[in-house]
Amino acid sequence: MANPVGTYFKKAMLRKWSNLVSLDDPFERMPRLLAGRRVTGILDAGASHGRISRKLLRGFPGAQLYAFEPNGLYTQTLRQYAETEPRFHPYAVALSDEKGRACLNITASPGSTSLLTPGRQMHESFHEDAAVEDRREVEVTTIDDWAADNGHPAIQLMKFDIQGAELKALRGADRMLRESVELIYIELWFNPGYEGGALYSEIDLFLRPYGFVLHDFYKPRYDVHGTIMWTNAIFLKPRRVTS
Repeated sequence: MANPVGTYFKKAMLRKWSNLVSLDDPFERMPRLLAGRRVTGILDAGASHGRISRKLLRGFPGAQLYAFEPNGLYTQTLRQYAETEPRFHPYAVALSDEKGRACLNITASPGSTSLLTPGRQMHESFHEDAAVEDRREVEVTTIDDWAADNGHPAIQLMKFDIQGAELKALRGADRMLRESVELIYIELWFNPGYEGGALYSEIDLFLRPYGFVLHDFYKPRYDVHGTIMWTNAIFLKPRRVTS
C-alpha cells in the first residue's frame, strides 16, 4: 500500500499532482537495468558540455562513449575533456536520417538549439530562451553511416537530447537498433515544441518493432498553462535486461 504522507510530500515538492513522475535517478537506474550485460559502447546525441556523458561513463566503467554535438559553443570543452578521458570521443556533427549538410538553429538558450525551428508553444512558454539568434550550416550523418565509417563499434546504450529531432536520428540507426542497442534514454515530446518534431507516440511506434518497450518517465516539463510538453524516458529490450 502506498504511503499517503510520502505521496503527498513527493507531489508537493514536485508541484504537480500527477503520477507521471519517477523520483529515481535514471543514471543510477540504467546500470542496474543492464546489470550482467557487457556494455562496451555508448552513444550520446546532443552532448552539449558533456555533463551527461560524464555520468554515463561513471555508470559504465568498461564503455567507450561517442558524443555528438554540432553546436560550436561546446567544441573546445568536449575536446579538452577528451584529452583527459581516453574513453570519451567527441564529434562536431549532428545526427539525422541522411548524410550531408543542414541548418542548425542556434537559440538564446543553448539547450534549445536544434536542427528544427522552435514552434509557437516554445516561444509562448519559454520566450527569449527559444529565440533563434543564429543559423549555421553543419555536417550531418546517420548513426549507421557513422558506425560504418568507424569500424562498426557495438553500441548497447543510446542517449538522445536533440530537441525534437530524435526520430530523424533513430531512423538512421536501423542496423544498430537491430544488432546491439539494448537501452535508449531519450527526450520525448508530448506536444509540439519544434516545427516538424516527432511526438512521443511516433517514437514509441517506431521503436516497438525493434523490441523496445517503455520503462519509465523522468523529469517532465510543462508550459505556462500547465500542459505537459516534454519528458525524458527509458526504452529497453526487456528480454535482454534485468530488473
